[in-house]
Amino acid sequence: MITLHFKKADPKDMDWAYQLFRTVMRQYIADTWGWDELFQRHSFEENIPASSFTMISHNDKDIGGYSLKSEADYLRLEMLLIHPDWQRNGVGTAVMEKLFSASQQQQKVLRLNVLKANPAYNFYLKLGLAIESEDRYRYRMLYTP
Repeated sequence: MITLHFKKADPKDMDWAYQLFRTVMRQYIADTWGWDELFQRHSFEENIPASSFTMISHNDKDIGGYSLKSEADYLRLEMLLIHPDWQRNGVGTAVMEKLFSASQQQQKVLRLNVLKANPAYNFYLKLGLAIESEDRYRYRMLYTP
């Protein structure tokens, strides 16, 4: 098992976070709606502030991050980004277990959306998340502690 470290992002980390978002999500977004660089950059900066972003590192190397927002009666995972070099190595599972624990401690359900074009959908199903609803482009998923 690899050792992961988590830290709240600084504003200076957010360019790196956007580049990771671009690397991980570009194809899925392009397949769903088409990729518009200016729109995606603005949307990322507007919706994913450093204050809600947690950096994931291993051996002092940044390998991913996630944005978690706490609402009155639920937690919302806005995004989970793992660098492709580190996918399928247990990193995503370790992060989700951490979030499941937070969900249990706070007695709040955990919600997330995943694009239908994104194979992460199967990852979330394997972890036990349920489909709460869906539209043409995405599944809305739910973890209940």
